[in-house]
Amino acid sequence: MSELDESLPNAAVLQATLKAATDRLAAELVTPTAQAPHWNDFEWRTAMAVSVMHGISGLLAGRLRWQGPPAWQAFLAEQLDQSRRRERRARELLAQLDRSAREAGLPLLAMKGSALLALGLYAPGERPMSDVDLLARPEDLPAADRVIQALGYERHTSRHRHDAYEPKGWGNDRAFGEHEANPTKIELHPAVEEPLPLQEVDITASLFPAAPRAGVNPYASPAALMRHLLLHTAGNLCHRSVRLIQLHDIAVLGATLDAGAWREALAPASDGRPAWWAVPPLTLARRLFPGRLPEAVLDEALAPAIEACPHRLRSRVAHGSLVEWSPSHLNQPLLPGFDWAHSASEAAAYTWRRLVPPPEERAANRLAAVREHLFASSAWARKPRWLKALSFLLGSPPRVQTIYNLHRALAYRPSSSA
Repeated sequence: MSELDESLPNAAVLQATLKAATDRLAAELVTPTAQAPHWNDFEWRTAMAVSVMHGISGLLAGRLRWQGPPAWQAFLAEQLDQSRRRERRARELLAQLDRSAREAGLPLLAMKGSALLALGLYAPGERPMSDVDLLARPEDLPAADRVIQALGYERHTSRHRHDAYEPKGWGNDRAFGEHEANPTKIELHPAVEEPLPLQEVDITASLFPAAPRAGVNPYASPAALMRHLLLHTAGNLCHRSVRLIQLHDIAVLGATLDAGAWREALAPASDGRPAWWAVPPLTLARRLFPGRLPEAVLDEALAPAIEACPHRLRSRVAHGSLVEWSPSHLNQPLLPGFDWAHSASEAAAYTWRRLVPPPEERAANRLAAVREHLFASSAWARKPRWLKALSFLLGSPPRVQTIYNLHRALAYRPSSSA
């Protein structure tokens, strides 16, 4: 499914369509206009795919002032309804986890979307809740695993940074976008760290409250939540897979923080440097959502981080568009994190790791190709590595995620039309 076929236009036309849809929908979140775009059917379908990939269908449903064709209107209405249902399910799951963890004497931290949900920064259904991310201390991982499995979940995939759980017997098929037929996953993390592009930046120590209780805990502070959002978004930017909803999260939460909170959020991490990794996500968030973040306060807090950020990366983010860093870019670059390296030796080591991944990474990718629906439905994910490398030499191949969502958008039919 990663190859272009007769249902899609050529790569140049497709990339232009993806960019036009992404730029227009992103602009509508800031300044809604009164006039609908003059798009043909394929362009509207592409807009559906973009909306799903960027997690903004719920926001668009409540903010657009114009109406598109009936299929687009039905799509937004259904996405908002399904997102509200999934949000209710996530709240119920968090309540179950809290009760079970209390009984087990187990402290857990509910992260990212779950924490934003608790703060009430979004109206119901505006922000997608496809999973629940939990942080547990390393010594508590066996107990956390028992609590999760007792709720009817089983370990689905494992990577070095987290284990992913899904409800037992759910099956491997998935509905397009937000849908209650899709499972709400649980991801269990022993640490919060990101390889940028190789050296792990770890912020775990700053996230748990000073005296965590048994049960599901909030972050140590709103600044700790912002710190995590920034690092997680940086990780996605490093892989050129950032979603617009992640940048919107930063803008929404950032508007509530004062100078002290920003200094806390941008404190040095495990690598000892000022929070250089926060510069790319904040640069994009400030550009896409102007006026939402406290500019003078942020300029002062961010100054040391800017100096520590690689110059090539700063320049590229300052002049690049959202499309370049996101699934809206059709082609997958071979070395997406190259500009994040702080030295020639780190860049060389990163290049080698991309060309020759370690055995544990290859094993995790093989398992994902079988068990994760997005990759299991793609012929690209099952190709031998040498053939993938050859594809890059002949020209960057299209992203599996992007082509998958375009095909699902083309096949979408409103449930009311059945």
